[in-house]
Formats: sequence, C-alpha cells, structure tokens
Amino acid sequence: MSNWVVAKFGGSSVKDAEAMLRSVKVIESNSDIKIVVISATQNTTNQLEFIAQAASKGDEKNLSLLINELVTRHTKIAEDLYSSEEVRKDLNYLYEELRLISDEIISIKLCTPKIMDQLYSIGERISSLLMSDLVRLRVPEKNVVLLDARNIIKTNSEYQKAEPQIDIIEEKANELLMPGLSNNTLFVTQGFIGKDLLGNTTTLGREGSDYSAALFGEAIDASLVQIWTDVAGIASSDPRKIPEAQFIKTLSYDEATALASLGAKVLFPTTLLPTKRKNIPVFVGSSLNPEKGGTLITNSQDENFKLKAVTLIEKKEFSLISFIGCHLNLAPNLVHELKKEFKEIDVEFIDMTSVSLSYKVKAEDVAKSLIRAHQILLLQH
Repeated sequence: MSNWVVAKFGGSSVKDAEAMLRSVKVIESNSDIKIVVISATQNTTNQLEFIAQAASKGDEKNLSLLINELVTRHTKIAEDLYSSEEVRKDLNYLYEELRLISDEIISIKLCTPKIMDQLYSIGERISSLLMSDLVRLRVPEKNVVLLDARNIIKTNSEYQKAEPQIDIIEEKANELLMPGLSNNTLFVTQGFIGKDLLGNTTTLGREGSDYSAALFGEAIDASLVQIWTDVAGIASSDPRKIPEAQFIKTLSYDEATALASLGAKVLFPTTLLPTKRKNIPVFVGSSLNPEKGGTLITNSQDENFKLKAVTLIEKKEFSLISFIGCHLNLAPNLVHELKKEFKEIDVEFIDMTSVSLSYKVKAEDVAKSLIRAHQILLLQH
C-alpha cells in the first residue's frame, strides 16, 4: 500500500468561493493527497433536475431562468476566485453544453435517463474546473491536472445507477494515473460520473461522489480515503433531530455501511465496498472545522457488544428505527430488552444482524421513538 490519499469534497465543501478556499487549505496541509474528487456545488444537482423538468414540459421561460441562475452563481464563484481567463472560457463551453442538452430535451419533450446523466455531469465538471484552477494557484509546487473521471470510472450502461467495472477501472488507473502519481502530479477530478463502454456518460446513483472516491482509492491502492463534508464525522443520530447526538470516533466498515443503508445521510450506502475490498481506512470530517477531527472507518471492530448509533428511515405509513453497533447477535434477549425500554411506545421487531437491529414504528410515533431510542443508546454506554 502507498502513502497516497484520495480526498473527496462534497457539495457543502465547495458551495461557494469561501468554502472552496477552506477546502484547498485541507489539500495544502497534506502533501500525501494525490487525487481530489469534487462534487457539484451545493443544490446544483437539484437545479439540474429542475432544468430537465422545465425542458421536458417545454416551459422555455422557466428553463431560461433556471439556466441563468446556475450560470450566474458559478460565474460569481469564478470571479470571487479570480479564475484564469482559460477557465472562464471552459466554463462558457460547459454552459453552452448545458443549453444544447436542454434544447435536445425540449425537442423530444422527454428527459431519458441517458440524457439526464449527461445533464448531471455538467455540475461536477463545472465545480472541478473551478477547484482545479484554485488548487493550481494555491499549490504551485504540484503539477495540478484536471482529470475527466469518465476516462477512469468505467461502468455498465444502467443509466442513473451504473455499476462500476472494477477490472477496467484498475486498468485505466494503471495507464492514466500511476505515471503521474509516482511523480509530483495532483489530480483534481469529478465524483458521481462515469462512462460506459460505448462512450456514453453515466452516473453511479444520486449522491454517488463518495463511491467515486472509494473507487479511485481502490484503483490506486491508496492508504486513506477522506470524505470532507460540513459535519465533523458520523454522529450517533441525526443532530438536526437529536441535539444530544455525539460524533463517533471509530466505526468498522460493516457498522458504517449499516448506518448509511438504514438512514444516516453522511455516506452513500455503497461507498465502503471498494475500500473494504482493499482494507483502506476511510476518514469522514468537516472542511469547515478540520481541527475537530472526525470518524475513522476501518476493518477493526470492538471486541464486545456495544450500541453506537440510532438511525431513522421515514415512510408514509410507518418508519424504521434502527440501532447500530457490534456483536448485537451475541447479546442475550436484546430484541426483547430494547423493545421493553421503549415503554409506552408501540414498536415491532423487523430485522437483526450482527451490526443492526430494526423496529417498525407508527408514523405518528416517529419523533418520540427516535428521542427514546437515542436515550436508550446513551443508557447502554
């Protein structure tokens, strides 16, 4: 394993010029960072979906407003960062591509998954273009290269939820990345997007940039994958709903995957598959406050039974409250004991694994169930 680090910055970490400058400080502080994976700026992916909807309806007035808003916002970031003339020209090419795709949707009155993936790619390509220019300015000792992720992340043709072709990705990484990584090159690239074997743009699924970072990490046998977001790690529950939630210092791959799959929003559910295959640690931290540390995810697991977090998946008729931890299947009568702790709240056992235990709750009981579940979690510590 190398000392190479892959660092991914989410939409909140690149939402404006100020956020991008904070993120570049993280890159400056660690010379081992070799690949920087960038998400679209905050809310851009949603905006691209609104553009697709307006174009599908033939609503040219609203479409024009949406495109102008996106263009204005990113042009301002370029101005605030004093982006180079060349980068501003490249931005204009991407804006023109956005308009051409929108025209195509208007002409057929339909945005197919294939066209939507082309549209989605614009967001990541704009933000990575802006970020690469800033990194070039702030880290002059490095040979900064803007890499089109689609040249590495090869997938099947299942648009909007494409499956990565792991062997081909490794081949492409050996061909296109390794020579530069062995020297002084710092690659800035996009998350979320790939390309199928026919040359069409694909995406890995909504919020898939974490997954991209893990795939790059696996392909170059990195020593660490960093996921930089707006929170200092993975919390014991959603801090917006549970103010007493605490950040967790360490998790195993299986615990973190269970968290992501059962409602925690910090990671994309498939993120850890590539890193687990190569046993690469994953760090989740805040680009806003990197000094606060974060959560380290590794292959290691606590030796004894422990509850670590509570998650929630809300549905119309019922919701799922889940406890996440380790060796849950070894704790005697755990299902019954935890159910008893909910007291007057009616919960129904649904499923249990070694790292998760889930109960179904009525929609009207969701808020108090989550609060009570987190209280139970704290009592177990």
